[in-house]
Amino acid sequence: MKNEEKYVWLIRHGKSAWPSGVPDLERPLNERGRRDGATMAQVLATTEHVPQLFYSSDSERTRQTTELLNEVLKIPVTITHDLYTGAHHTVETLLRQTGEWLSCVAVVSHLPTIESCIRATNEWPEESGFPTLAAVCYELSGKWKQIEFAESRFKEFFMPRMFRGDSK
Repeated sequence: MKNEEKYVWLIRHGKSAWPSGVPDLERPLNERGRRDGATMAQVLATTEHVPQLFYSSDSERTRQTTELLNEVLKIPVTITHDLYTGAHHTVETLLRQTGEWLSCVAVVSHLPTIESCIRATNEWPEESGFPTLAAVCYELSGKWKQIEFAESRFKEFFMPRMFRGDSK
């Protein structure tokens, strides 16, 4: 691998519960979200590009998703409210602060934020949308401080139902 190659995983949080009266920011994962989180932790740990750092939204379901993924990976986590509703420019700004010694990071966020990043790549081959706990990896050329999603290249895509016996 060249020193200039960087990889970013864009991961949508797990399936959440909808408890009555609980604000969106505080909604937790439901049972399926917790189960899928454990599955996807194993998937990420065995991919060609294993994350070395998590950037996570501060919502409860996203923090819980990151914790589940990190039970296997055991890597540093940076939590920020900027990922709760940010667009791809927000994520690029965050990634540009990444230390050059890291070659792969993961961003755990929400569909509007993740979708904005994917649309900015101009490279999304998946027709099934982006369900909860889906994860897509892109290769970025150059240094972190110069990255742009528009210059990225699709590498891998996984979603929980690829690893379970049902179609839910």
